[in-house]
Amino acid sequence: MASNLHVAITARGERNGLIQAEAMALTGGSPDADGVSTCERIDRIDRAAYVHRGVRIIVSADTIEELRDAIAVRANTIQSDRFRIDVHDPESRSPLGRIEIAIMLADALQEFPDLGNPLHHFLVIVGERNLMFGEIEAESAASYRLHDNKPWTTSSSLDGRFSRALVNLVPDARSILDPCCGAGSIVVEAASLGIEAFGVDWKPALAGMTHENLAHFGYSGTVVQADSRSHVQYADAIVTDLPYGHAINADEGVIRAILEQCAGLAPRAVFVAPTNITTWLTDTGYANIQVHSVMKRRGFTRWVHAAESTVT
Repeated sequence: MASNLHVAITARGERNGLIQAEAMALTGGSPDADGVSTCERIDRIDRAAYVHRGVRIIVSADTIEELRDAIAVRANTIQSDRFRIDVHDPESRSPLGRIEIAIMLADALQEFPDLGNPLHHFLVIVGERNLMFGEIEAESAASYRLHDNKPWTTSSSLDGRFSRALVNLVPDARSILDPCCGAGSIVVEAASLGIEAFGVDWKPALAGMTHENLAHFGYSGTVVQADSRSHVQYADAIVTDLPYGHAINADEGVIRAILEQCAGLAPRAVFVAPTNITTWLTDTGYANIQVHSVMKRRGFTRWVHAAESTVT
């Protein structure tokens, strides 16, 4: 049968709640265990970290044979000159291999394939309940990968993909403040997307690293050395990896003071911490708190908190 659906294909990761959060923020859809979600929009997928593709569904069916027949019936309405067909079947549900599926469905189309330089890129999605055939209309540029080669990092620096996903939790923000910017991973990702980026760190060396990392990629941003417990810089959103551990000598009083100051600077915030700090956020002026855990290697878990300020 025909369909007007758009779906997104997302990275799979049961241990990474940030995947679900980014998909919902960018597309309005929550991916299932196969990494497939029905979307409200796909126009933001190009900036995504964990959302790979946006697909306009053309037909769906219960079996591969029924899918082939449905494509054949509509072949004269499907633009397919120089096409390629890929298959998304992460659980290997189909008894046919990916190449066999692609050949079977290619025979139902009227034009000829071009695997190397296709004009139309189709995707077969083998789900638990049915199969779908659609055209890929959006793909992540994965531009965050470039930033893992930035000249300055620290032992606690976030990688580009993680940082990009954090920024994507506030996709409508035109300006972002990172009050604990360190070497600038989050600031770089925000600036790379054309967002007005502000970075603050109380250590001059770290503020200098952020400035040099921005300059290395030709991005513009404002970086200052200051105490984020008192520094004032308004923005649409706060996105930051809060200091923790003996290397930065952070304690609860310092973190609470930073949170309280941030609550007056932006209406929305994304905070990363090594534990669930929902109580601290509530105490310092935040509400509607969503918490996403990201399990890392060696048992370490990062907790991502998306919240709204009740102060601003």
